[in-house]
Amino acid sequence: MASLEISNLSFSFGGNKPLVINDVSACFEGGEITTVIGRNGGGKTTLLRSIAKQLKASGSVKLRDDDGRPLSVETLAFVPQLSQVNSKLTVFEMVLLGLVSDLRWRVSEEQSQRVEALLGELGLDDLSRFPMSSLSGGQKQLVFLAQAFVSKPKALLLDEPTSALDLRHQLLVMNLVRDYTRRNRAATVVVAHDLMLAARYSDKLLMLHEGRVKSFAVSEKVLRPDLLAEVYKVEASVERTLSNFLTVVPLEPL
Repeated sequence: MASLEISNLSFSFGGNKPLVINDVSACFEGGEITTVIGRNGGGKTTLLRSIAKQLKASGSVKLRDDDGRPLSVETLAFVPQLSQVNSKLTVFEMVLLGLVSDLRWRVSEEQSQRVEALLGELGLDDLSRFPMSSLSGGQKQLVFLAQAFVSKPKALLLDEPTSALDLRHQLLVMNLVRDYTRRNRAATVVVAHDLMLAARYSDKLLMLHEGRVKSFAVSEKVLRPDLLAEVYKVEASVERTLSNFLTVVPLEPL
């Protein structure tokens, strides 16, 4: 079972600017989804980019395989927040980039079969030859997940994978993320604003407040009225639905 351990991560955008994340430590276990929550500007995306080595944060990031042996953190997969995509690359080519760094490289039969099999598994095979620019937002997000999945990373970092998606595609995306995480025993870290979706799909929540870890535990211990009031400045009740899902009911801003 893989594990992703971060220790004392801190980052500032330079000069005398304050730390965006400040001494953040956590261990993300394989086979589990951890969702990072908190207010806008609280350091969620910065934390994810620091783990992915896109930002030069102080501290350490250690990724280990099922036997506890160290892996290069470059082997993890990072999926940024969905943005405008007008690429002329086809769906097949976009997913293939998860295996090769340049499409001018010779592509092996094994690589082609791997991409085709994954597209079929995710129900994207009919879109294989379509350009990315022709897809809907939900379809694009599924393709980016396929690009991340195809290399079978042991750690998966997803920045707001359901933002701007309709309800059906939110569930489709998170079901795929959960299935991949369980099947591959991957350590998955997600940034999300939707607290109900986070509680439904996460094994643990990591609540950031002003760049520091406020709480890191199972959903029931993090989504508490007192913490929501302190971090989000909102009076809220926390209840369970008839389907036993945890839900946050905002009442009044504080």
